[in-house]
Amino acid sequence: MREGILWLTENYPPQRGGMAQSCDRIIAGLRSRGIQIHIIHFTNRREPFKEQQQLDGTYTAIPFGEDESHTLNVAWQVVEKFKGVKAMVSFGGYLSLLAAPVYAKWLETKLLTCIRGNDFDASIFSSRKRKLIEDSIRASEYVLTVTTSKKEKINKLFEGVEVRAVQNGIVVEQWKPGISETDFAANWRADRTHNGKKVCIGLFGQLKQKKGGRFFLETLAKFPVINELHFLFIGELDDELRDIILEKEISYDVLPFMDRYELIRYYLCCDAIAIPSFYDGMPNVLLEAGALGIPVIASDVDGMQELIEHKVSGLLFGPGDESECRKAVYDFMEMSADERQVLGLNLKKEIEENYTHQKETLKYETIIHSL
Repeated sequence: MREGILWLTENYPPQRGGMAQSCDRIIAGLRSRGIQIHIIHFTNRREPFKEQQQLDGTYTAIPFGEDESHTLNVAWQVVEKFKGVKAMVSFGGYLSLLAAPVYAKWLETKLLTCIRGNDFDASIFSSRKRKLIEDSIRASEYVLTVTTSKKEKINKLFEGVEVRAVQNGIVVEQWKPGISETDFAANWRADRTHNGKKVCIGLFGQLKQKKGGRFFLETLAKFPVINELHFLFIGELDDELRDIILEKEISYDVLPFMDRYELIRYYLCCDAIAIPSFYDGMPNVLLEAGALGIPVIASDVDGMQELIEHKVSGLLFGPGDESECRKAVYDFMEMSADERQVLGLNLKKEIEENYTHQKETLKYETIIHSL
């Protein structure tokens, strides 16, 4: 018999990316409140099947291959040892969504399903995955989403399901730049943006199709404004994006994924961060840029719509709308340095008041205790 919460995920360190960061932050927050969390991590990057003791919980890596049914049958030999846990949490990823409704029934415990942005978006219009997301939602005591728009969509599709919006938070204390980071950014800007003559726009994270990177570049490349911009990409560029950059002779730098705290100096290199997603959840990039007071130019969807007030704490444009996108960038470039700073500071204030990891943890803790 075990106490605490059993947490299934495919996204946890040492993996990188927003999902792994969020999972780590939420678990750390709950453990700091005295809640035991036992992590079942579907990954090939850790020693398999060895239960590791952690502060207020345990960690077990489960290797997976192409045969998902074999993976989950083998994983059950580990999971069944956790009979008696208060609840099971499914946190993102195909295997977690597939396994959790079955495991929860076999363990005779309650299920909380965390629907991150990509879980819902990638499944609801997929003939192969739609049944998966529906089974997970209907089997859950609570469904937890990162934005109110996702909550409303799920409520309309699945009557009688208890859905709560628990927005992402950020540890704002860890996003305070030091002198070395500020100096690095000043020197980088002087070198890479021709001593500040170009406006530097950053696009950070996984630049997949839904993120709108290609749309953003193609829209701006049609107009002379592209010659006044320098782009800083952090992440992987696909061949299509590279082709556009080379064809249009766009000024740019690209760097690989890096630890989130290494990112601070590169955020400071940017005049603005662009998040041109067609649809999304609540990206960590939005909170990280805001915590540093960097203005954000973003599409008017999901977390950006929820967090940013147009022309007060950022600039918004309709997703996929070339005219509005171009205008948002032009509006930003016409602003003075002081006006841009006000945008960033207003976003920073909103995050520090309403999107901290303490508030995020409290919402999760309240839901868990309600069980």
